[in-house]
Amino acid sequence: MRISGLDSVIRRFHHPAVVVLAAALTAVQTLAEVPALLHHQGRVLVGGLVSDGPAGFKFALVSAGGGEVYWSNTADVSPADGEPDAGVTLQLNRGLYSVLLGDETLPHMAAIPPAVFDHSEMYLRVWFDPDGGGFVQLTPDQRVAAVGYALMAESVSDGAITAGKLAADALGSLPSDLSDLQTLVAEQAEQIAALQDQVATLTGDSGLVPGLVGASADGADAGLLGLGFERFGSLSAPGWVNASADGAPSARSGHTAVWAADVMIVWGGEISSGLPVASGAWYAPEADEWTPVSTIDPPAARSGHSAIWTGEVMIVWGGTSGGAFLDSGGSLSLHPQKWSPLPVGPAGRTGQVAVWTGDRVLVWGGRNLDGLLADGAAYDPEAGDWTVLTTEGSPPGARWGAVGVWADDRFLIWGGEGAGGPVGDGAVLLFDGSGQPDHWETLSKAGAPAARSGHSAVWAGGCLLVWGGRGAGGVLLGNGAAYDPATDVWEALPEEGAPSARTGHLALWTGTDMLVVSGETSAGVTPDGAAYNPAIGGWWSLSREGGPLPRTRATGIYTGTELALFGGTNASGQPVGALQRLVPQPIWYLYRKP
Repeated sequence: MRISGLDSVIRRFHHPAVVVLAAALTAVQTLAEVPALLHHQGRVLVGGLVSDGPAGFKFALVSAGGGEVYWSNTADVSPADGEPDAGVTLQLNRGLYSVLLGDETLPHMAAIPPAVFDHSEMYLRVWFDPDGGGFVQLTPDQRVAAVGYALMAESVSDGAITAGKLAADALGSLPSDLSDLQTLVAEQAEQIAALQDQVATLTGDSGLVPGLVGASADGADAGLLGLGFERFGSLSAPGWVNASADGAPSARSGHTAVWAADVMIVWGGEISSGLPVASGAWYAPEADEWTPVSTIDPPAARSGHSAIWTGEVMIVWGGTSGGAFLDSGGSLSLHPQKWSPLPVGPAGRTGQVAVWTGDRVLVWGGRNLDGLLADGAAYDPEAGDWTVLTTEGSPPGARWGAVGVWADDRFLIWGGEGAGGPVGDGAVLLFDGSGQPDHWETLSKAGAPAARSGHSAVWAGGCLLVWGGRGAGGVLLGNGAAYDPATDVWEALPEEGAPSARTGHLALWTGTDMLVVSGETSAGVTPDGAAYNPAIGGWWSLSREGGPLPRTRATGIYTGTELALFGGTNASGQPVGALQRLVPQPIWYLYRKP
């Protein structure tokens, strides 16, 4: 199940900034009166199977752990147990459902007061009744988060200005280009000034009436302040900014980066061809500060390794160094900083798939001096040991550079480079009732993407999204597909609006969207990218404001609100050292007459 976030309006347009800015200039005084709608969609299985037809749902917005209930779809009177007394009937389509929470046109659906969104941390709790036999609570609760790069005004006295509070048809026809947006604002500013002059003529005073709203590109506009206006918020557009270089790791490629709750840890890689390092640093976005990673007893210098954040430690394993393939690794705790060695694992390798299941690291495939590999192992940090992964069933054939994800309760692997070139097949490792690896099954090839390597994949909370890479004959690919493990069905991703064909790019999942950025195209190394939203089935371009660097083989993370890229190589094949962030940047400041 996944939360789509406050995106039911924003996703209708190609440039999120347009939605928020136009809305704030035309309807900011009545935002508090507009009902808040929260788009949510999910998927449920009954007995492990998808189903169609009507089913019952109950919804509540709660605090972490559910101790406080901020809103529920109906009253909770008898018994007062935190569960709404009545449910909403929704239609299932292959197990999928979609609803606008707060839509009072639905029976038993209450409006969501705008004040609900004053809470900085909020979760959606869902109850499900497939056949009238009684409701069960689905777990875990899903955190409600604003869509990445959806632009919001700063806090105002009566709540936050968000695009999610606007009706879908309230904005009319809007420009899709930022320059058109600036022209629109300038025209509206002229109209406001003309209106002020007319009022001044009629009233004989300054012409400024309480509640009048203005906008300026100046955060301390002396003219507006001098006329009695006060600043109450700002409007932003996504743009790239350079992070602090003080204490940053040296330029490198072949390194790793993980998001460790609130910091991005960069480690290892090569600072020049054939020269790996055993160093790194972590970056704190809120403070814009780097902290060196401990150099006391780290794993051996390496590149092409795997790094996994478990929630407590970063686990580094495998990779190459000086022509050797490493079967060693280490785990890094942050507070206090301390490296601990890993026991010797499976045969050393690079190009392997590595994922975190919630209690162990799974490693599969890759290559070493013996050639391509078709084996793997699991590392249990609690027990401190490795166990060989089963080859029962139909495991993936020998390959390196495959993509793999942990898909809630199973391990999916697809694509990569085989002995004869790119491959277009994959397999899933299923687990038994005790949580132990049981056997492999082959993924369907019907509708699957063309064979490829150098591609990307993300787990999109219900499906595997595969995109890009290099196909047979070295042809760059700009297409992909979504795989549903519940039905073993592939569905092609739309190509309209997709990024140009490429390899060496980065793909990240935000919770609602797949972000594809940078990489190598037929025209060379590129800085551009795009976002794909599975709920809507559409692409739109990522901003290039602020000048993102062209790079390939970069690492990156998504923090929950922003995208950060580090390292990689440039068009000359030289390592890149800058960390750049795609974040909302103020473009207009809002003023009003008290």
